[in-house]
Amino acid sequence: MTTPDALVAHLRSHAGDALQAVIIYDGDDHRDLYRRDDVAELHGSDLEAELLADIRTDQGRRESPAATAREGELTATVRLFKKRVIVHLPRDDASGTVVLLDTVAASRLATFVEDIRGDIYDE
Repeated sequence: MTTPDALVAHLRSHAGDALQAVIIYDGDDHRDLYRRDDVAELHGSDLEAELLADIRTDQGRRESPAATAREGELTATVRLFKKRVIVHLPRDDASGTVVLLDTVAASRLATFVEDIRGDIYDE
């Protein structure tokens, strides 16, 4: 298993300054592995509690063997917002890692979603 410092260094090598935070959770417990200074006030906030509660209750796992056979095991979910990207990497039903990023880290995905929404919804 990768050490927390090595994990953060690896994520920073991919995301650079766009990395906002890395949170690991196990059951009801969670801790920061990294949190950028400008988002430090979110630690322990109602918004963070809401985020972690949403992630814990929405594991996104498929129940049917047919879905698992067709799609494989769930490895991550991505939530793309106008101002932030949330990547959830579940380890099992009770634990995982949450990576918070500036949208620039997923600029291609953000542009794709914006373009498609514009085509579909005239936004």
